[in-house]
Amino acid sequence: MSRSSSFRLRAAVVAVAASACLLGGAAVAGAAPASPAGVAATASIAATESASFTAGGYGYTQSAAIANASDAAFAKADRAGWLRSQCYLRATDVKPSGGGFSVVAEVFCRR
Repeated sequence: MSRSSSFRLRAAVVAVAASACLLGGAAVAGAAPASPAGVAATASIAATESASFTAGGYGYTQSAAIANASDAAFAKADRAGWLRSQCYLRATDVKPSGGGFSVVAEVFCRR
Protein backbone atom coordinates (compact mmCIF):
# COMPACT_ATOMS: atom_id res chain seq x y z
CA MET A 1 0.00 0.00 0.00
CA SER A 2 1.47 3.33 -0.97
CA ARG A 3 1.69 6.28 1.36
CA SER A 4 -1.18 8.16 -0.31
CA SER A 5 -3.57 5.19 -0.10
CA SER A 6 -2.69 4.74 3.57
CA PHE A 7 -3.52 8.41 4.13
CA ARG A 8 -6.86 7.98 2.29
CA LEU A 9 -7.73 4.95 4.46
CA ARG A 10 -7.08 6.89 7.65
CA ALA A 11 -9.08 9.87 6.35
CA ALA A 12 -12.00 7.55 5.53
CA VAL A 13 -11.92 5.97 9.00
CA VAL A 14 -11.91 9.40 10.65
CA ALA A 15 -14.82 10.51 8.45
CA VAL A 16 -16.87 7.42 9.40
CA ALA A 17 -16.13 7.93 13.10
CA ALA A 18 -17.09 11.61 12.91
CA SER A 19 -20.36 10.87 11.13
CA ALA A 20 -21.24 8.20 13.70
CA CYS A 21 -20.69 10.71 16.50
CA LEU A 22 -22.89 13.28 14.74
CA LEU A 23 -25.67 10.70 14.41
CA GLY A 24 -25.71 10.13 18.17
CA GLY A 25 -23.64 6.97 18.41
CA ALA A 26 -20.27 6.77 20.06
CA ALA A 27 -17.61 5.49 17.72
CA VAL A 28 -14.07 4.32 18.15
CA ALA A 29 -11.99 3.97 15.02
CA GLY A 30 -8.44 3.09 14.27
CA ALA A 31 -6.40 2.39 11.16
CA ALA A 32 -3.55 -0.06 10.82
CA PRO A 33 -0.18 1.34 9.80
CA ALA A 34 0.77 1.13 6.14
CA SER A 35 1.20 -2.49 5.15
CA PRO A 36 3.38 -3.94 2.40
CA ALA A 37 2.09 -3.91 -1.18
CA GLY A 38 -0.47 -6.62 -1.87
CA VAL A 39 -1.56 -6.93 1.78
CA ALA A 40 -4.90 -5.38 2.67
CA ALA A 41 -5.15 -3.16 5.73
CA THR A 42 -8.15 -3.51 8.04
CA ALA A 43 -9.97 -0.97 10.17
CA SER A 44 -12.31 -1.75 13.05
CA ILE A 45 -15.22 0.44 14.07
CA ALA A 46 -17.40 -0.10 17.14
CA ALA A 47 -20.60 1.92 17.61
CA THR A 48 -23.42 1.89 20.14
CA GLU A 49 -27.09 1.79 19.25
CA SER A 50 -29.79 3.40 21.36
CA ALA A 51 -33.55 3.82 21.23
CA SER A 52 -36.32 5.37 23.30
CA PHE A 53 -39.85 4.01 23.71
CA THR A 54 -42.84 5.79 25.27
CA ALA A 55 -46.22 4.46 26.35
CA GLY A 56 -49.17 5.66 28.37
CA GLY A 57 -51.01 4.02 31.24
CA TYR A 58 -53.76 4.61 33.80
CA GLY A 59 -54.28 3.47 37.38
CA TYR A 60 -56.12 4.36 40.56
CA THR A 61 -52.82 4.82 42.40
CA GLN A 62 -49.63 6.45 41.15
CA SER A 63 -47.62 3.24 41.46
CA ALA A 64 -50.23 1.21 39.55
CA ALA A 65 -50.34 3.80 36.78
CA ILE A 66 -46.52 3.87 36.52
CA ALA A 67 -46.39 0.07 36.46
CA ASN A 68 -48.97 -0.08 33.64
CA ALA A 69 -47.22 2.55 31.52
CA SER A 70 -43.72 1.18 32.08
CA ASP A 71 -44.86 -2.39 31.26
CA ALA A 72 -46.34 -1.11 27.98
CA ALA A 73 -43.12 0.78 27.12
CA PHE A 74 -40.94 -2.25 27.94
CA ALA A 75 -43.26 -4.38 25.77
CA LYS A 76 -42.69 -2.00 22.85
CA ALA A 77 -38.93 -2.30 23.34
CA ASP A 78 -39.23 -6.09 23.49
CA ARG A 79 -41.20 -6.19 20.23
CA ALA A 80 -38.48 -4.05 18.63
CA GLY A 81 -35.86 -6.67 19.54
CA TRP A 82 -34.31 -5.17 22.70
CA LEU A 83 -33.49 -7.27 25.75
CA ARG A 84 -34.88 -6.16 29.11
CA SER A 85 -31.31 -5.97 30.47
CA GLN A 86 -30.43 -3.39 27.79
CA CYS A 87 -33.22 -1.01 28.87
CA TYR A 88 -34.22 1.07 31.87
CA LEU A 89 -37.12 3.32 32.86
CA ARG A 90 -35.79 6.80 32.13
CA ALA A 91 -38.73 9.06 33.01
CA THR A 92 -42.40 9.16 33.97
CA ASP A 93 -44.92 11.96 33.82
CA VAL A 94 -47.77 11.43 36.30
CA LYS A 95 -50.93 13.55 36.17
CA PRO A 96 -54.16 13.23 38.16
CA SER A 97 -57.07 12.29 35.92
CA GLY A 98 -60.69 11.66 36.94
CA GLY A 99 -60.15 9.90 40.28
CA GLY A 100 -56.99 8.13 39.12
CA PHE A 101 -53.68 8.91 37.50
CA SER A 102 -52.55 8.93 33.89
CA VAL A 103 -48.87 8.35 33.15
CA VAL A 104 -46.52 8.59 30.21
CA ALA A 105 -43.42 6.44 30.70
CA GLU A 106 -40.19 6.57 28.69
CA VAL A 107 -37.89 3.55 28.43
CA PHE A 108 -34.34 4.07 27.13
CA CYS A 109 -32.34 1.20 25.61
CA ARG A 110 -28.67 0.97 24.62
CA ARG A 111 -26.49 -1.81 23.17
